[in-house]
Amino acid sequence: MDYVELAIKSGGFMAMDRVLLTNRLATLETEQEKLAYICPPASVINAYFAELYQKQGPGVATDYFLELSTTFKSFSATPSFDLEGASHAPTFRFIRLNLLGKSFGFAYENADGQAIVFSENPDEAMTDELLFEIAQLFPQYIICLEQDQLTMATHDFGEFDEVIALDELTTKSENESYIKITALNIADGLAQYDKLVNHSISQRKMVQFSHRTFSLYIQKVGLK
Repeated sequence: MDYVELAIKSGGFMAMDRVLLTNRLATLETEQEKLAYICPPASVINAYFAELYQKQGPGVATDYFLELSTTFKSFSATPSFDLEGASHAPTFRFIRLNLLGKSFGFAYENADGQAIVFSENPDEAMTDELLFEIAQLFPQYIICLEQDQLTMATHDFGEFDEVIALDELTTKSENESYIKITALNIADGLAQYDKLVNHSISQRKMVQFSHRTFSLYIQKVGLK
């Protein structure tokens, strides 16, 4: 691996830093030490992510951050605001999010692109309101809420059968494995969801936002 080129490409250093990088990297022994040294700081990563999001869209921005997370082995199954730069996770980085006036972040859990959304406040509850807020920010992802954990990932639910109107603003369709509720209004969608879900069984709430509508997906296992 060419660490000098990677350092410049990743945005933490510029071309004029080549000599500095070469000399400093020569003093480091392990791959982890070298990656930690050249990994861009949080401010650079977040600024570039925001620029990509605004100019090229959320998909391009998340692709950038996933590639960077993969390159620098920045994954974590237990991300937190306190983890960034810690001795046992020197290359961990995350994207800051201001959601409903509160401080959150997201980081990737693995190279498959599953991400975890977490609060700066460890006691913050993950709510339906947050679920739908994040769905609007990242329409390329399915946003899941289960056992007070919010995750983002891509998922193919397959084709759905004939659409049935549940009310003026809400429809239902289904296939062998899932029921899909599509709603223009969040409250209407959740009301129909609650009618279908067996509350005695833990269900993942899975939401995607597209073309000004919300789609809620229910796995048929566990339904009445």
